[in-house]
Amino acid sequence: MSTTVAQAIKVLEEQTSDDPALAEAVVFMAEDAEGPADPFEDVTPGVLGAARIVNRRRLDERQDEATRSALDTAAVVALLRSVNDRKGVDRRRSRGQLLAWKVGGRAYHPAWQFDRRRGDTRPGLPALVGALAEVASDPHARDALMRAPRDDLGGRTLADLFAAGRLDTVLRLVRASAEQA
Repeated sequence: MSTTVAQAIKVLEEQTSDDPALAEAVVFMAEDAEGPADPFEDVTPGVLGAARIVNRRRLDERQDEATRSALDTAAVVALLRSVNDRKGVDRRRSRGQLLAWKVGGRAYHPAWQFDRRRGDTRPGLPALVGALAEVASDPHARDALMRAPRDDLGGRTLADLFAAGRLDTVLRLVRASAEQA
């Protein structure tokens, strides 16, 4: 058992050195080390507050990362040969042919949707956007599903497979993720 505790402490040391909010949550939990008499009792407000801070920070970081790697509408207009204004991009988005999310007044489109060499979206994108909509209502969650490294793909992502032209495999895996949820 001491090996397990030592391993846990080592993991906590590594994780908290990179994540100050997690370190704060660990301190809150350590202060309440004896824990509640009833293990099913609600956690203390301090631990709950720290957990919320950690979760909010992690969500914000993921959204910031996704937005930095995405294209705004002007960049999409410049990239797509078949579209010559913002309204064309807006139409595709409203028809479910492009995935995007809004930050303030700007729309951001994940870059994995586009084939820069062709000056177009990747073949099969509307079918994929539709399948993703069946799995998750939030566009950030849809993008995260596409960009998450997967063990069953040797660390590659669904976006990697999509870029390689493996639409059928990507659609199957997206739909399978709905069944697992």
